[in-house]
Amino acid sequence: MLLAVDSLETLEAELAAGRLRCPSCGRPLAPWGHARERDVRTLQGVRSLRPRRALCKPCQTTRVLLPAWSVPRRRDGTEVILSALVDAARGAGHRTIARRLGRPPGTVRGWLRRARRGAGQLKHWATVSLYRFEPPDRGLDPRVPCTDAPLADAVQTLGQAIGAAVRRHGPHGDPLQWAVVLTGGLIAGRPRDPPVY
Repeated sequence: MLLAVDSLETLEAELAAGRLRCPSCGRPLAPWGHARERDVRTLQGVRSLRPRRALCKPCQTTRVLLPAWSVPRRRDGTEVILSALVDAARGAGHRTIARRLGRPPGTVRGWLRRARRGAGQLKHWATVSLYRFEPPDRGLDPRVPCTDAPLADAVQTLGQAIGAAVRRHGPHGDPLQWAVVLTGGLIAGRPRDPPVY
């Protein structure tokens, strides 16, 4: 489950108040300890994160709750991976991007491969989110590109959806965090849960 929060304190408050719901049954989640501590690499340095776990009693399942600056199943944060995808959509190669970000070329190549494989799904979720926040008047929407460059189309549509989310909800925290929330973590290439708003 992904959550757009400004801080882990906000996440804790939402969980304690019963406002976080299970994506499977819609019932409130309850606190259930923590996952193991991990380091997340950002553009500013390394941040330590000890994710909160939550339990859905009716489903008997647990969820790891992550702040939106942390991409599920990735050591690098949202701003790092999204920056790589934007550079790739503009035509940069994985080695160039890796040098700029200070990451191993194989790591960046893996992000880009997964993103290219999932570009259609990424664009789909970004379009769904864009239309949810700002529906088109009628007919084809000129905001949603359709070219022979699927990753570039997906990244451009995601940018439009992020802009619509910020216009609807206000500029809380880093706007790039919306990329994770609006796509259910698809910038990592392997979503498990549907987007949570």
